[in-house]
Amino acid sequence: MRQRVITGIIFTIAVLAFVVPSYWLSPLMLVFGIIVGSVSMYELIRAFSEGGYRPNSFLVAIGGVTTILIALVSFFQGTGILVALALYLLIMVPYCLACLILPSVIDKENHLTNGAITAMIVLYVTFPLFCLAVLSMLAPNGWFYMVPALFAAWVSDVCAYFVGVTLGKHKIVPHLSPNKTWEGCIGGAVGCAFVIMIYFGILYYVELGDYTVNIAVFCSLAFILGFAMSVMSQLGDWLASLIKRMCGIKDYGDLFPGHGGMLDRFDSAFFTIPMGVLLALFAVLLTQAGIAG
Repeated sequence: MRQRVITGIIFTIAVLAFVVPSYWLSPLMLVFGIIVGSVSMYELIRAFSEGGYRPNSFLVAIGGVTTILIALVSFFQGTGILVALALYLLIMVPYCLACLILPSVIDKENHLTNGAITAMIVLYVTFPLFCLAVLSMLAPNGWFYMVPALFAAWVSDVCAYFVGVTLGKHKIVPHLSPNKTWEGCIGGAVGCAFVIMIYFGILYYVELGDYTVNIAVFCSLAFILGFAMSVMSQLGDWLASLIKRMCGIKDYGDLFPGHGGMLDRFDSAFFTIPMGVLLALFAVLLTQAGIAG
């Protein structure tokens, strides 16, 4: 437990070392995404390889580099977040579809499963980290939406842990996560929703007061999306557990003693980050619609 706590503190400081300065230097979150994404891709490739599968490392790397280029072009051209997301989807979705068949074309002994795993790794890692980077770099007031999108998963985990330990009795997915309970799941979702709502309620007056959005509408939307973030966070955790069980491994790595690998720390956040983009887009749409305060 002591090692786990020490590692958790060091991990938090390391994340904040990127997040805080990115308020003034937003491309730092792209650098952060490149580091997290590169290690996560490596861990996934190794995990599936240990499970007897053969994801194509070259195609995964090309997918990662292409995503970085899209983010850089979008940033230097000042395209805006909607155009950046459109570029990502129009380029990377066809690329991932091509990855389904290319491993079989390259190696006749390969089969569709390896192509599907290759495509999944590319989309699973690049999409949320692309969202994180462009949210910080291109969205109006993007930093303020990026922070809860990144940290919501860990807020949900803390709330779910304490509620689960105190009240948890009914197992929810014992075949994937033996310790998860319905009580913890609901407690995590409600706790996360309240934290996100309070965060944006305070932020509304401190930084976003120039918006013409009614605070009740804004905070209600924040509560709903905070709840949704927690649900997505837990789905992300279950997916990572499913992959580990499928590959016969306990952790994705030992980069963080007591916590596992990079993906063990970010599996939930990968599912919450796109929700931050959604909230930022909703805020812009509400502002343009002129819902006055």
